[in-house]
Amino acid sequence: MNLRSPVTAGVTALVTAGLVCGCTAAPSGRLDTAPYGGLPSQQPTAPAAVTALPTFDASSTVGDYADGFPRSLVEAPEGATVIASSAQPLDGGLTRISLNLSTPASSDDVLAQLGGPLAAAGFAPTQPQALSGLTAQTAWTRRSERPEGPLIETLLIGVLDDGDSRLVSVSGTVATPPD
Repeated sequence: MNLRSPVTAGVTALVTAGLVCGCTAAPSGRLDTAPYGGLPSQQPTAPAAVTALPTFDASSTVGDYADGFPRSLVEAPEGATVIASSAQPLDGGLTRISLNLSTPASSDDVLAQLGGPLAAAGFAPTQPQALSGLTAQTAWTRRSERPEGPLIETLLIGVLDDGDSRLVSVSGTVATPPD
């Protein structure tokens, strides 16, 4: 009797059984992957609701002058590009304005071109109290006496040097222009 045949047959049977039991197919059908292909077992959650962007105030205009903006008092210097402006009527005969622009003119030229019409209209220049990171700034005020009490108008002009151009912001309150 050949002992080698039963031992060989037994070892072959054990190896075959081990291979069959240890090598089950993954759900993907491939033998070399982790269960579920290594993917997370949880389903992704739904994305959060989209948040609406804020709306702009109706008194604002991009790239031009807003309705009711007092251009006779505050107008962009020659060669400047209006970025945005606003004119919002307030109680007491005032209008809150803002003008943002870009210009190649120097800071001194910008302040002179914007300040000329203000001085001609009776505004007086003052130096702002607070220090800022602006290249140049000035404030203008005008007081008018009225039967219902004084009307005080104030404008702040700020200039930021941005290399080849200056970014200019004019903001404050002025008398509401007549219709």
